[in-house]
Amino acid sequence: MKFIAPLAVVVIAGFSQFVQAQDDPGYGADDPTSEAIDRYEHMYDKPVGLLMTFEEAEKAGVSERMMPSATDRYPVVDHPVSTTPLFSEDPAQPLQNLFDSIRKNLTDQASLSFSPMAAWTYQHASEVVDGAPHAKSILWEAVSMGLTLWHKDGDYGQIIFVLQNNVGVGTPLLPYMGAGVGDPSVVNNILVGPKLTTNLYWQQSFNQDTIRLRVGKISGTAFFDRNAVAYDPISGFMALDFNQSLTDPFPSRGFGGVLSVDFGDEFTLRGGTMNSASTGTTSGFDSLGWAHLLTMLEGDQRIYPEIGGKIREGHLRLMAWYNAIPNPMGAGNIGGMGLTFNMDQAIADHATAFVRAGWGQNDVTVSNFAVSAGLAMTEPFGLKSCQTGIALEYAKITALGRQSANLAISPGEHYMLEWYWRVQMTKSTHTGPVIQVVRDVEAGISGSVILGWRTTIMF
Repeated sequence: MKFIAPLAVVVIAGFSQFVQAQDDPGYGADDPTSEAIDRYEHMYDKPVGLLMTFEEAEKAGVSERMMPSATDRYPVVDHPVSTTPLFSEDPAQPLQNLFDSIRKNLTDQASLSFSPMAAWTYQHASEVVDGAPHAKSILWEAVSMGLTLWHKDGDYGQIIFVLQNNVGVGTPLLPYMGAGVGDPSVVNNILVGPKLTTNLYWQQSFNQDTIRLRVGKISGTAFFDRNAVAYDPISGFMALDFNQSLTDPFPSRGFGGVLSVDFGDEFTLRGGTMNSASTGTTSGFDSLGWAHLLTMLEGDQRIYPEIGGKIREGHLRLMAWYNAIPNPMGAGNIGGMGLTFNMDQAIADHATAFVRAGWGQNDVTVSNFAVSAGLAMTEPFGLKSCQTGIALEYAKITALGRQSANLAISPGEHYMLEWYWRVQMTKSTHTGPVIQVVRDVEAGISGSVILGWRTTIMF
């Protein structure tokens, strides 16, 4: 059998939320949060995405024939946003050459793509709840792989596999800092739990890639409530509060399936269901049953308004969900629904804004109302190696949210601000500060300033 040339699928980071146990967040970097999707006929075109103008994308000669992606035919960002390395010399170049050689001589021949990556983060909070640590230093490592078994007439069949882990560096891995500042999620979303974890699922397309099915051990966050600038903790906003709506009760890599259907070039409908009782380190089948399912339906409308005399890309997304889970407050099972509105819009050359608003029923999610908004820019002040962003969030935390943060306090209001600056130092390395401010009066946090630093390396 003649193998087809590899279809580069990078599944380097993702996010999933388990609403019951802060010790097993299930958040983290195991899904496609930074697609490096090569085009079938334009393998070496310049990167394009929502932080580029519509005209620039057209000049790049982007073909409608896309390589298979771990997300959709129309992902939220067609390619990672392009920045220019600050230094031409890369100390990690020998490793880059080694991996390139392995791909060329081995994995390419078997239609197998793989991408190793690591991220180190340090955070120090000025104010924490009693007994919580002020500082956290964590290393995340991952290897993602995509095996293409066939690709013909625009359709394909693939196995996606991700192996990843977190360890503490100078500080213990647990407890996470989110609970320490009263946050029911995590303020550093580059987390996958204290043990080695994986994603493993089959992805199949039909009708020239207009219909896509994924089945296996999967995270719903890879496909739902994504956003052009506020979904990737590796390269953008680092807190889960901005990667997804805090109202979304995504489980942690449970067994399930996702179906996406394109209705023309401007609208995609996604539906999915998965095990809601799955925890951070899991086989995916833990307590699976009809009474333990999260079911989601999302419409994604692509829009192209004229702003500042130019056509610019944007998305409007509306997601409805129903979550049935083991009762976290007692015996039996409970269920409830929620809605999430999510939009992003390019508003200028290399600048994109986002807004999210979500509502969910009290007993099945950590927040029954949350709204966030922000702005991200590449090449700020003409600095071609840099990217920056700022965002704000307001959320109403439920009793379940307090339980998730291991806090025996009343539900209340939660505020968060985040600013990041990211510099592409070399071809393989990015680094920069991440500053967050958290206020949660009920938790005793009047205004904690979290000073952080993030460094990533990928090949």
